Amino acid sequence: MATLLLSAAGAAIGANLGGAVLGLSGMVIGRAVGATLGRVIDQRLIGAGSGDGEGIKRLQVTGAGEGVAIPLVWGRMRLAGHVIWASDFAEIPGHSRRTKGGLGPKVSEQSRLIVSVAIALCEGEISGVGRIWAYGDEIAPRDLNLRVYHGTQDQMPDPKIAASMNDAPAYRGTAYVVIEDLDLAPYGNRLPSFAFEVIRPAQAAGHATLQDAVQGVAWMPGSGEYALASAPVLLEAEALGGSFSAAAQSERVQVNVNSSSGAADFPTALGALQNELPRVKSGLLIASWFGDDLRCGQCAIKPKVEFRAREGRDMPWQVSGVTRAEAEEVARLGGDPVYGGTPADASVLQAIAALKEAGQAVVFYPFLLMEQLAGNARPDPYSDSEDQPALPWRGRITLSKAPGQAGSPDRSAGAEAEVAAFFGTVQAQDFAVTPGNVAYSGPNEWSYRRFILHYAALCAAAGGVEAFCIGSEMRGLTQIRGAGDSFPAVAQMRVLLSDVRSILGPEVKLTYAADWSEYAGYDAGGGTRYFHLDPFWADPDLDAIGIDNYMPLADWRDGEGHLDAQLWDSPYDPAYLQANIAGGEGFDWYYPDAQARRDQRRAAITDGQGEAWLWRVKDLRGWWENCHTERLNGQPAAEPTAWEPRSKPIWFTEYGCAAIDKGANQPNVFLDAKSSESAAPYFSNGQRDDLMQMQYLLAMHGFWAEAQNNPVSEVYGGSMVDWTRSHAWAWDARPFPWFPANTNLWSDGENWLRGHWLTGRASHQPLAAVIAELCQRAGITDVDVSALFGVVRGYAVASTTSARAALQPLLMAHGIEAIERGGVLVFRPRDAKAPVALDAAGLVAREGGDLRVTRGAEAETAGRLRLTYIEAEGAFETRSAEAVIPDQASHDLAQAELPLALTRGEARSAVKRWLSEARIARDLARFSLPMSSDLGAGDIVTLAHGGEARNYRIERVDITGAREIEAVRVEAGVYRIAEVSEDLPQALSYQAPVPVLPLFLDLPLLQGDEVPHAPHLAVTGLPWPGAVAVYDAPASGGAFDLNRLIGQRATIGETRSPLFAAQPSLPQRGAGVVVEFLLGSTLASVSAAELLNGANLAVIGNGALWEVFQFTEATLIEAGVWRLSGLLRGQCGTEALIPEAWPSGSIVTVLDAAVAQVTLPQSMRGVARRWRIGSAALAYDDPSYVESTQVFHGNGLRPYAPAFLTVDTQDNGDLDLRWIRRTRIGGDNWDGVEVPLGEESEAYLLQVIHAGTVVRQETLSQPHFTYRATDLAADGVTAPFTLSVAQISAGFGAGLAAIHTYDP
Repeated sequence: MATLLLSAAGAAIGANLGGAVLGLSGMVIGRAVGATLGRVIDQRLIGAGSGDGEGIKRLQVTGAGEGVAIPLVWGRMRLAGHVIWASDFAEIPGHSRRTKGGLGPKVSEQSRLIVSVAIALCEGEISGVGRIWAYGDEIAPRDLNLRVYHGTQDQMPDPKIAASMNDAPAYRGTAYVVIEDLDLAPYGNRLPSFAFEVIRPAQAAGHATLQDAVQGVAWMPGSGEYALASAPVLLEAEALGGSFSAAAQSERVQVNVNSSSGAADFPTALGALQNELPRVKSGLLIASWFGDDLRCGQCAIKPKVEFRAREGRDMPWQVSGVTRAEAEEVARLGGDPVYGGTPADASVLQAIAALKEAGQAVVFYPFLLMEQLAGNARPDPYSDSEDQPALPWRGRITLSKAPGQAGSPDRSAGAEAEVAAFFGTVQAQDFAVTPGNVAYSGPNEWSYRRFILHYAALCAAAGGVEAFCIGSEMRGLTQIRGAGDSFPAVAQMRVLLSDVRSILGPEVKLTYAADWSEYAGYDAGGGTRYFHLDPFWADPDLDAIGIDNYMPLADWRDGEGHLDAQLWDSPYDPAYLQANIAGGEGFDWYYPDAQARRDQRRAAITDGQGEAWLWRVKDLRGWWENCHTERLNGQPAAEPTAWEPRSKPIWFTEYGCAAIDKGANQPNVFLDAKSSESAAPYFSNGQRDDLMQMQYLLAMHGFWAEAQNNPVSEVYGGSMVDWTRSHAWAWDARPFPWFPANTNLWSDGENWLRGHWLTGRASHQPLAAVIAELCQRAGITDVDVSALFGVVRGYAVASTTSARAALQPLLMAHGIEAIERGGVLVFRPRDAKAPVALDAAGLVAREGGDLRVTRGAEAETAGRLRLTYIEAEGAFETRSAEAVIPDQASHDLAQAELPLALTRGEARSAVKRWLSEARIARDLARFSLPMSSDLGAGDIVTLAHGGEARNYRIERVDITGAREIEAVRVEAGVYRIAEVSEDLPQALSYQAPVPVLPLFLDLPLLQGDEVPHAPHLAVTGLPWPGAVAVYDAPASGGAFDLNRLIGQRATIGETRSPLFAAQPSLPQRGAGVVVEFLLGSTLASVSAAELLNGANLAVIGNGALWEVFQFTEATLIEAGVWRLSGLLRGQCGTEALIPEAWPSGSIVTVLDAAVAQVTLPQSMRGVARRWRIGSAALAYDDPSYVESTQVFHGNGLRPYAPAFLTVDTQDNGDLDLRWIRRTRIGGDNWDGVEVPLGEESEAYLLQVIHAGTVVRQETLSQPHFTYRATDLAADGVTAPFTLSVAQISAGFGAGLAAIHTYDP
């Protein structure tokens, strides 16, 4: 673990990053400045010690004050920052509302403070700010009025700061954020401790990073019904239909809001892309349909859904005129869909608009996924198997029997017919395009033409795109030969190309993404080479040659005996990888078969006619700049093809490499246990390897950025390979780290570890670039980092730290040493390779022996080492890793810390290496070499001692007339310790807010102390947001104002059984009623006394009419389902509302403390008002808020129905009607003679109803009435008829009526 330096270089490396020089002794050539870490690790021995953790803590606590160093950052790190400006506090009175868009104060009924604040993050220019934490809890950036200043040298002062002072600083060169009008109420009216995820690439001259290299990405997964929607989509059971359903409410989910950003997944992922890869300006937007057969004549290509039973509330699923009810579901394994469904057309339109708004060129990419599973009973065209492989590659679509198989129709008219069936007969005119909409009126077929033309029409409906791809990797299809050795699929593709052009017009560039093994031609064997795609490539409607470029860039094996290891030191060397872009396999040589590959028996690629490029799949330049003449049985054709050399640019529509060991050996393969195509690259051990992916991407960019490799065409004036339209595979539309962490939601999350995803890896920095920048900042320009290959996930140090101290954690973590050679500071891995053998004759004689070897005592070495580090790929929590020497006599603990973001495997590898190296380094050799020796600090030598040859690393060289050497023993195996992290990124579970279910209840007075005209509001929801804000506004328009907050979830359910009529106010015996409530609802039985005292009050109704009742017994039947029995019906004057039966599906609400009255002026009774109800943590215009318009009658003012309405028939035929008045207030006291009147005056409305018609109506002031026989005759009333009596309120009108049917 030594860092050895010489003279001026050593002095500079000891300087701080601002340039101050500390210097070293001139006579001591080097001592291991990197040998200690804090007070813990010595070069040879690890003794007991401790790490105080202060370095990491400084990154986690927001500070304020002058003269404090802000950090330097590389990669992705979580920083607390430093307050550099704050406004005065402003106090806001309580009972306010959030401003539109969610900015400004949150809803609160208490006074609170707001403040604006600027927080410095780090020195230098950053690429973006990602997640944000307050007091350790992740918060949504959209909830903050946040402005990010990236630390550029031309940034201007923030307007808020400028408004508060003269000559406001712009803080150029410092990245900072300004949070305006921060509401402090949620944080106890104190400024919270913020932390910010900061992304900053290395900025060393001459060293590229992924931020330079990647300029286009492919958006995957291309499936997921709403994965591309830029607005949140609420998925709910179709049965919900706007009414209450306990089961449906529990299934409601914002299907595309799965991160704490609170925004939809696609714009969240797009924002992350812009933060991490700011040079990306082209996006390959993927949308998938599903094929079901490898036999092209039998293959149906359809859009499909994941589930039919749930629908997007504001975005019903529809694709190409097919609704969810009409669509098929995707194939399932174990009951779960193997893919997400086809993106809804509306979501595709939103994604196109979002990409355009973000300044991205949209290259639309229709994608065909094959969904047949094992045991599909579809004959395999490539074998005699009765089943086709599971989830195969679309490039395997071929004939009913593949070419070369017995009975294949290849090279016949039958092949042409099968191809024609695959493409179908849909025409461009079958699609009617209007802005934002496509209507289909063509044949009822599910063909390739319908698939492609639909998306062309959809792109036209979106206002156009930059480019459109009419297919990808249809290798098996394009190589089908018809009669006369024609290529019918290529001819069909040309017709399709013309039709797409007719829809999209001349402004949109068109291409086809050929597989890398397909683009250059078809080797049919026997010396026959077709340029079968050339008619298509030469077509004037085609603008670019699309290639999905996954050509191998390596042929690496384990060990040091294989061929490439004879020429190159590392598979990560960009020079090695670049040498194989236009060289190596597929250019210089090939493997004839699998055994030849295993044996590395390479066959040279030659051509007897001087056109070796014709057979070289990697020779893009030869293919691009030459005329193409086909070979037929080894002989050139009479005429070249239609291809014009250098006529069109090449786009790498896809390129990439999986993050897997030896991924560059075979970049086109991937691991997915569900697919028959799943495979690890040749000779890979299958372990995760992020460095491999990074080096591949950097090598590709570095090669094609060189003009000598990428000539300019005189035909179109651009480069052969247009790197700006080369799309790295892939960026995920699901936000990191929730994808891949949430494997319960996304089953492909496990594939991320070794997959092609850039998501979560794009912010990684090359170790060489980070070290080079540190040296350059310290003024050291002669630096060699060419041998360094490593990934820096995240690193932060104070900007005032010396370069030596800043380099030390990197050197320690990655096992690197720094030495001087010829005035150049050379960084190289400590791998104990290439030792120089020294014999005794070559040593300078010295007293006490030419070679002295000593061993330190075990007691001086700690037997256990603990490393504290920062968790990468998660919330950046502090973690620790330990290593123990099993047979060590002393198990003293040594502790160390690194302010580096590491995976668990990386941390464990580091501590194991340190502990092993320290134990071996107890062996110390001292000897002298002549002054003529060129060996120096850091060199490895082999010395024989005690009959055994051992390797030693030179640690120190003192010049005393000879070169006095001090060296420690090393073993190469120590540096091969590498634990790979198999842990997925960590992310706290997040459940997006869903609309709550508000239930307005216009109820009678319950206790007598309510506001009589104000309605009650019960709100439930799953998940419960914690607090619900209720806003109201005039129905005619105007701003919403906060009405009240509701803190408890109401107990609301629906009946599973009917509730039949019963005598009011008497205990109802029998089974009662079965009610399903939301999970988590709790009810309890009560005693008879408690019941009579008002306990277990509830309502049942249909949303307009409510009967108040009580229940004695509450019995849990199953989860969420209760039986309510021992009922008292028609309470609080609602007996008149008891129907013959409340049917199943009626709503039941328990009237407990969770049900509260809203504020409503009496003047608003009977007046329509708009209401918005949702999570108090969100703005009232958030899509999750529920809006409705309500009119309330003020049923608390409604008089009760009179009691005991009786009718006596007199001898003369008169009818004598009598009743007893009831009161709605103050009637519980039994001391009075009569109940209080309760209204302004005593008045009643009597109605005589015959045959459904009111024939007489009287207003009375006494509780009796005589219906004379003469009036009966005059009214034409004969029995039976109905008598209705209701008490009248001056404020409400007639209340509920007592009813008597007269039928003597």
